[in-house]
Amino acid sequence: MSRGRCSLLLAVGLFPLLLPSLTAQLPTASPGGIEPIRLFLDCHAAGCQDTDFLRTEIQFVDWVRDQGDADVHLLVTFQSTGAGGRSYDFFFLGLGRFEGRADTLTYVAGFDATTDEERSGVSGVIKIGLMRYVGLTGLADRIVIGMRGPPPPGPGGAPSGPQATAAPEDDPWDFWVFRTSLSGYGMGESTYKSFSLNGSFTASRTTEEWKASLGLRTGYNESRYDYETLTTKNITRSHSFSGLLARSLTDHWSVGVRGGASSSTYANNRFTVEAAPVLEYNFFPYSESTRRMFTFVYALEASHVDYVEETVFFKTAETVLRENLTASLDLTQPWGSASVYLGGGHLLRDVKLHNANVGGSVRVRVARGLSVSVSGSVSRIQDRISVPAGEATVEDVLLRRRQLQTDYSFFSSVSLSYTFGSIFNNVVNPRLGGTGGEGVMIMY
Repeated sequence: MSRGRCSLLLAVGLFPLLLPSLTAQLPTASPGGIEPIRLFLDCHAAGCQDTDFLRTEIQFVDWVRDQGDADVHLLVTFQSTGAGGRSYDFFFLGLGRFEGRADTLTYVAGFDATTDEERSGVSGVIKIGLMRYVGLTGLADRIVIGMRGPPPPGPGGAPSGPQATAAPEDDPWDFWVFRTSLSGYGMGESTYKSFSLNGSFTASRTTEEWKASLGLRTGYNESRYDYETLTTKNITRSHSFSGLLARSLTDHWSVGVRGGASSSTYANNRFTVEAAPVLEYNFFPYSESTRRMFTFVYALEASHVDYVEETVFFKTAETVLRENLTASLDLTQPWGSASVYLGGGHLLRDVKLHNANVGGSVRVRVARGLSVSVSGSVSRIQDRISVPAGEATVEDVLLRRRQLQTDYSFFSSVSLSYTFGSIFNNVVNPRLGGTGGEGVMIMY
């Protein structure tokens, strides 16, 4: 008997052993014959990633894996806050027996919130949001509502809770947040060794009217190859400073200035300093930014560059003016999400020295259990004025030690997933490192 047939018979023989676990997934009626609410969670934020925790904490619903089977579609979006935390928006969308009902709640996780604190906060908001729907079912008689900690302040008292916002006069840091980081790694084997060290410092201040940020970054990368008679070392260094100051004008307009300084051996940049006034228009109100944004951004940039080596344009230093325009659309909706951008720019001295780029990503639930994700970008590059003169060596090309001239760049990815079987997703079983199981491999 061939190896392939043996493997197939083994898989068929194992199926009866797997059958009890498959039938165990069939839904059972809740006590009293009351059908629980079917909840579909649509969230890709950090606080929602621990689905085992959420299913364990919220057991008065049936978690389903497809939107078409749900009574409530819970869409969760998030944005980073000025202090480095996350602001979650929870959109409860009624389906089927709750068609036409919708609610929105918000939760803010602090910048220093632990994983457990953040997932507990998310779980708590989901429970609160579901009460309106539970109240319309027979499960309402079995729900107990309580409160932890001291009672909230009475009328006229100070605000409390995760969304309370301090007034500037109450904040000794005046909303400024500072972060530092230092990281490094080393790896290698007998013929190859690599070492990297990176550091950063950032400062930011975010209010309803103003947004300010400063950043310092530095990096050192070294790699060495030793193979027979070939020995080569590659070292790249980079340093940068960036800054942004933005002002909110209306619910659609913003204006600001951005600038910075940088140095990179890879980009043939001994030192660059640049600054640009920026104007942005959002077709949708900024208050809806977690679910949809359609922006146009115009910038007029001035930069002075000091090159490490003479460029293909016979320059060792120069001052450059650039004009840039970018349009972008970001959507997060019950059907999925999409992000698309189109942009370009050129040197004012010569429009032939230009760049244009288009790209984006789309994630869509096409049908029951079927989802498609597509992402990609393509750029036309005609403005690499910093490329060094002279021919690049083989080591320069293979080790990417220097920037090379090119006409274009591209990236693309496609993924397709299809899930079928039981619609219920309530059971948590962490044994042997996960909840997905190992599956059966058939070889032939």
